[in-house]
Amino acid sequence: MTYMKKALVLPVLAVMISVLGISVQNAMAETFTVSDLLSCQSPSVGGVWNNATSACTVATLVIGPADTLVIASNVVFNIGTVTSSGSIINWGTINIASSGVITTSGVVSNYGIIASSDGTITNSGPFNNFGIITSSGTITNGPTGDIQNGGNITSSGVITSSGTILVNENGILINNGGILTNTLNMVNFGTIITSGTFTNSGPVMNNGHITNQGLLTNSNTITNDGSIFDLCGGSITNSGTIAGHTVQNICAA
Repeated sequence: MTYMKKALVLPVLAVMISVLGISVQNAMAETFTVSDLLSCQSPSVGGVWNNATSACTVATLVIGPADTLVIASNVVFNIGTVTSSGSIINWGTINIASSGVITTSGVVSNYGIIASSDGTITNSGPFNNFGIITSSGTITNGPTGDIQNGGNITSSGVITSSGTILVNENGILINNGGILTNTLNMVNFGTIITSGTFTNSGPVMNNGHITNQGLLTNSNTITNDGSIFDLCGGSITNSGTIAGHTVQNICAA
């Protein structure tokens, strides 16, 4: 990492603190891997390390366009507010607190666990999940957001997508009593299970399995080349088009 002379750094940092509300400890540069006490508490991350739990707790972190943050597989990364226009690669566990917010416009690659307890995830870039994401808070996928799920996403909160969601062959998307809203593109080659409210006003291509045990409302076109199952307690209201294979109503006594 490159350090400027103090005479140049201090005035610039003063402006950053007043305008952006971040501190020198949390202004990242280049690639940094959080794996232990030294890397957690380095000036680039500015976290607090708990040696007993291998947890790094960060209140505020800004990841710039050219920066990459890597969370090692042995680390629990507890966050308050993270804003990223760069890259986040997670092999460990990211915990988003109830008041926590992660805002991403860069690339996110999750191979570990992301757990949001009433926190907020706002995405407007490529978000690749090969691990596990659990949320009881809010997930918002904006118009430029592209979530590709090859792992497991389980939400008992709110998922709102005006971008693209792709569930690939190994992927599972579970709406566990929450609210799932799609207004743009959803493509499913894997499994979608909903026991909450699923409101769709965008095109859906289903080549996998969709299982409904809640309220599914469609006002656009669902092209069903796979299977849609409506189970006991499920209800499908369709003012659009469900083309292809017929919805299978299954209710075992």
